[in-house]
Amino acid sequence: MFVEIFLFEIRQRFRQPAIYIYFGVTFLFMWITFATGSLPLGEKEHINAPFLIALASAGVSMLLALVGSSVMGLPLYRDIEYRTDEYYLSYPLTRAGYFWGRFAGAWTSMFFIALAIPAGIYLGATTGPWMGWRDAGQYGADKLLHYLQPFLIIVLPNLFFTSSLFFALVVLTRNIKVIYSGGILLYLCYFLSFFFFLNDGNGTVVNLADPFVINGIKWQNSQATDLQRNTMLIACSGTFLLNRILWAGTALVILLWAYRRFRFERFFNKGDRSVLLPVEPRDNTKSFLNGPQQVFDSAYHRNTLCRLVKMELSNLVNDNYFWVIFLSGTVFLAFSFWMGHSPYGVPDLPRTVTLFAIFNEAFPFYIFILFLFYTGEILHRERIQGYAVIYDTLPPPNRILWGSKLITLLILAIMLAVIPAVSSLGIQVAKGFYQFNLQMYGIQLFLILLPQLLAMVVYCFVVHVMVNRKFSAHSIGLFLWLLIFFLRKSGTFNYHLLLYSYTPSFTISDMDGLGHMIKPVTWFNIYWTSFSVLLVIVAALFYVRGMPRSFKDRCRAIPERFTPVTKIVTISGALFFAGVGGFIYYQVSYLNEYLTNGEMIARKILYEHTLKRYAGMPLPKVTRIVLRANLFPDKQTAVVDAQVTLVNKTTQVISGLLLDGEELTDYTISNKGTPLSYTYPLRYRRGLFNWFRPVTEPAKFRLYRFPSVLVPGDSMTLDVHSVTMHRGFENDFYAPDLLRNGTFFSGGLPGMGYDEQDEINNPFERKKYHLPPKKSEEDIAQNDPIGISTLKSGAGADLLELDITVGTSGDQTALAPGTLLKEWTENGRHYFHYSQTNPGMYAPFAILSARYAVLHDTIQSAHPVSIDIYYDPLHARNISRFLTAYKDGLRYFESIYGPYPFSGIRLAETNVYLNKISSMTTLDGYAEDFAWNAGFNDPVSFDYTYFRTARCLAQQWWRFQVAPNSTTGSLMISEGLSLYSALALEEKKLGKHNMRDILLDQLRDYYYQRRRLEKPEHPLLTMNQPFEEKKAGVVLYGLKDLMGADSFHAALRDFKEEYAFKAAPPFAGSNDLYRVLRKHVPDSLRYYLEDSWLKITLYNNRVLAATAIPTGNGSDYLVTLEVAVNKIYRDSTGKDLPASGINDYVDIGVYTSQAEEGRNEHIPLYLRKHRLTGGVHTLTVVVHGKPVYVGIDPNAVLIDQSPGDNLMNITFNSR
Repeated sequence: MFVEIFLFEIRQRFRQPAIYIYFGVTFLFMWITFATGSLPLGEKEHINAPFLIALASAGVSMLLALVGSSVMGLPLYRDIEYRTDEYYLSYPLTRAGYFWGRFAGAWTSMFFIALAIPAGIYLGATTGPWMGWRDAGQYGADKLLHYLQPFLIIVLPNLFFTSSLFFALVVLTRNIKVIYSGGILLYLCYFLSFFFFLNDGNGTVVNLADPFVINGIKWQNSQATDLQRNTMLIACSGTFLLNRILWAGTALVILLWAYRRFRFERFFNKGDRSVLLPVEPRDNTKSFLNGPQQVFDSAYHRNTLCRLVKMELSNLVNDNYFWVIFLSGTVFLAFSFWMGHSPYGVPDLPRTVTLFAIFNEAFPFYIFILFLFYTGEILHRERIQGYAVIYDTLPPPNRILWGSKLITLLILAIMLAVIPAVSSLGIQVAKGFYQFNLQMYGIQLFLILLPQLLAMVVYCFVVHVMVNRKFSAHSIGLFLWLLIFFLRKSGTFNYHLLLYSYTPSFTISDMDGLGHMIKPVTWFNIYWTSFSVLLVIVAALFYVRGMPRSFKDRCRAIPERFTPVTKIVTISGALFFAGVGGFIYYQVSYLNEYLTNGEMIARKILYEHTLKRYAGMPLPKVTRIVLRANLFPDKQTAVVDAQVTLVNKTTQVISGLLLDGEELTDYTISNKGTPLSYTYPLRYRRGLFNWFRPVTEPAKFRLYRFPSVLVPGDSMTLDVHSVTMHRGFENDFYAPDLLRNGTFFSGGLPGMGYDEQDEINNPFERKKYHLPPKKSEEDIAQNDPIGISTLKSGAGADLLELDITVGTSGDQTALAPGTLLKEWTENGRHYFHYSQTNPGMYAPFAILSARYAVLHDTIQSAHPVSIDIYYDPLHARNISRFLTAYKDGLRYFESIYGPYPFSGIRLAETNVYLNKISSMTTLDGYAEDFAWNAGFNDPVSFDYTYFRTARCLAQQWWRFQVAPNSTTGSLMISEGLSLYSALALEEKKLGKHNMRDILLDQLRDYYYQRRRLEKPEHPLLTMNQPFEEKKAGVVLYGLKDLMGADSFHAALRDFKEEYAFKAAPPFAGSNDLYRVLRKHVPDSLRYYLEDSWLKITLYNNRVLAATAIPTGNGSDYLVTLEVAVNKIYRDSTGKDLPASGINDYVDIGVYTSQAEEGRNEHIPLYLRKHRLTGGVHTLTVVVHGKPVYVGIDPNAVLIDQSPGDNLMNITFNSR
């Protein structure tokens, strides 16, 4: 009978649309992923590299376990649901034939679905270049084994494990619900164990304990070069092979155990049930009748409705599997809240807004799955229990029957909406944090979460009613929900008026709450709630009472069900929905403008085609700004009047100016009281969804003509009046600059000149749209006359005199760069006057306004320097750390670089919508969610607040005194030197021998990001990508370590004296820094300078052995260590070339350690530089004191490919 059962199962399965939907969705996902290259690519890694195919296969096979929960459990449960036992038992059916036939048929279905993974990958790799989504050079050779091997050793074992588990669960419990609860528990346990194992640090345990082998693939990936990742298959050996055997064996054991326990009588409920888990909860359907009833009036209907709701809730509460799913989700939520966010390994305080942000990221989807599943259970309960025929004859009308089920689900939604609030309160109390943001609790519950959950309930209810088949409805409902999610998430389509249940994006914060986004979120919630009412009416018209009916039969019943009351409710609801939708459309698509992703790309192309000819237009320099700004935070409005002095420092005559006013609502430009004439050189067609706007509109670019030409050396003062305000609201998040509390306003001036950043920058997209290759920064030679005469901060930027007067709300403090000259109150408004004229300053500048508390201090150096920390009153925990960093930094940096030239330095807390860290002359900003609320409870924690503050302070020398030019590599000045300065201050604080972990943190970020490059890495002399700053800081630190701090800092001071506060070119570039350093570096160390600046150099140093024996002379030990030295150069193609003639200085150290204030202090017993050639060396040293470990380059000052093998614990031998 095995063959008959197997073939029957196959025929049944492949007649159902679900299997093709699963296959199609998986195929489509893999195809799009590999066709667009939406993967974590290395620098030279092919999109279809074997390692990426393996990683993607493992990840998707893990997600397919959700599909497996339905596919594997359905055939057995179907037999129970349709009570086929009499039919089966009348045939000579064997236990083995039934069990293995059902399993083999279901497993074959999973095998078919899994084939979508390699098929989708192959088609994506083939069509990606053909569709123009990726360049053909990004794909490697198509070899069948590259697709087949991951399918055989990763996908199939993964699915065999999950499929066996789910099949066995149904065999043992006879309940389909255990599949869903078991699947959820599997995922939750996987992620929890994943966290604990990773923190345990045992790589073997991590790799073996991962049933989906994702960690094993990542580990092999981390050990391979890009060339190996492109050509080599996953090595099925070692712990990887053991993992496959372990989990495949586990699956087989589970399956065999289930088979051993399987009995027909027990399975079909004919025998002893003592071993079974609780089955369906007791049904109370008949309880609402309460004896004979002859009058079926409204009171009866109300009473019946209440009893039915009570009955449904009782069934829900008595369902053990509901509690399994509910409690597992709650535990995982509490765990996520407990862990929170931990930047640099330091947990943030459990603030209300932080915990809700964690919840909003992922947990609503978990709740959606719960709703989708239990909607099916509640709607189909009568059919499952064989009560449908009787149910159809009961006197209550349809609205009572479906209404009781919908109300039950809505009550469940309300109950679940409270859980995040209760959990977050519990976590806050448990952690001793009592700053309860009660306002945000109310907003999260009533404005954000509850409308979202109610919309989910209605969606699930309508899908199940319309589809009328429980498992098909699960599939279709999940597919449509995920489709909407991915359309929005990918940016393919995000017009929220057409995306059910979605509102504009938002972020909640302590400083501004939900802020101005409360209005659009509220209106969209009203809009979708009104639409949900219409959906409920649709569900009521198609609701199936009793036995299943065809869709045609249900359509025939609509006129009968569409009663006058229903018509009135429908028309009223539709009118209300249309009215709210019309109001939102007026706000989003008339007062503002919505553009699809394609329309935005089209505008970029038109911008380049039309305005590119102005890219070479000479620009004057801005040398003075006198600005008066009036901020109205409650109205999100700023009014600016400014006098801007322009100087022609070019060699050409300037007759006009291209200005960009996209960030402004309106502005006027005049000279000596006369408005300047202008034209609009660019017009855009209206967007697809902006029907009532003009067909074409001028873009906010204006081409101004000066009343008289500006000859070289001449100057002109322009009067600028601008208004920045936000009319209505937009489709998505908008106006991050003007907030009720936390304004970060860029000044209200139009941008100057053609901005290449507004072009399409991706080279593959440029090729797709037939645009010429873009000239990148690396093409700007370091002796390029335009590059060396232009500052990095902008084509019109120069040494600037800035005078700002700003007015804001009476309860707020306004901040700007410069010295505060005056503060006063007038007509209930608060005014501040800032000036920075001697010395001047470099861009950028901004105006901040918020309700701040302030911590003030002063240090005395060459002159008094004030230090002010402006912060939200609730976020005072770490302000002393910031203050200490500023004090230490000012004293130390002045001692090595020269006097601090400004009168003060300020740090302000900024909003969460813009950059986490911002730096200006005399003014730094940290976003609310960075550093202010870090919980430093562990003495071993890295004090990143101190480190980041030191780095920002260093930019007052290496960005705002020495401003970098626009040639390639100039990032070395503002980013590399500032990072080095922070490392040097950390060394002064912690000691040189405790710097290893900090230096390795920088290198880890560097290694992680460089492996995901689409362009090759550059030597430091021409570094032009932000991640290279990490390497730059470590290289500069290593150079200081080699040549000595005094000599190195003398070189940096000479460089600063030559280029500080320059008002005329040439401005400083990395080649200038290199030139100055080269003069100070002795000949014996030139190799290091050239290796690190002119080449991409990587070391691979290792300790091979380390032993020690006591000498017999007190506490002296003889330490013998064997080390290997190796160095490679990486060329422009990413190929590694061995370095010849290695003869480098490398640190050799012998260490002991001792605990001090809760942390281990690394104490060197021996640390010297040895000049070593390439190869293996055996060294012997005598140390005083018992050694613990040895190291080659123990402080990690060299860029080592595998720094983990640079240290080794010592093995002690007897004499």
